[in-house]
Amino acid sequence: MNHTEAIAALRSVQAHHNTAQGVQIGFLMKDATAALGGFAQASNTLAMLMVEGLIASEPGVVDGDVQTIYRIADATPPASRSVH
Repeated sequence: MNHTEAIAALRSVQAHHNTAQGVQIGFLMKDATAALGGFAQASNTLAMLMVEGLIASEPGVVDGDVQTIYRIADATPPASRSVH
């Protein structure tokens, strides 16, 4: 799978995620695994795309669990956070 195909597959699984910091747009590793054909393939592809600057990531609390939320770099950035 080349970069273009991987980005297209990942773009199709991006969604809004309610986090403790607000709504963030992106996908979780489980989504990438389903879209890219397995955990090893997803891990390798995400690592390659992150090195290329095509995928960004940040932690978020989703349903009480800390998750890494990935997003395609040209997608809407995560919601701004407020400090309480």
